[in-house]
Amino acid sequence: MTFKRDSDLNHWKNDLVRSITILKKYVIDGRKVNNFEVRQYTHQCIYDKNHTVYTIYLETVDNKIETKYNQGTQMSDNNIETIVQSITNFNGVYSIINRLLIELDST
Repeated sequence: MTFKRDSDLNHWKNDLVRSITILKKYVIDGRKVNNFEVRQYTHQCIYDKNHTVYTIYLETVDNKIETKYNQGTQMSDNNIETIVQSITNFNGVYSIINRLLIELDST
């Protein structure tokens, strides 16, 4: 299984704070999606500011991909819920999954 991850996410490698699963065990266009979630990482840098990044994580039978979705300094604790609502209500779960599947197929 391959894991494709944005290289700039290495800064937040072990600082997972929360994750919210949007889909689990689903088939889209004949592809089995095991897990689709939003993840929140927070890191305290040398300037004593909390930096937060939100990522989109997708796991299929053969591959995993994680890519940056939003990033900021000292974001509120409930931003992950707002992001999940935005994805499910406005952006479209399937369009994001299809974009990630295309990215996986291009490697």
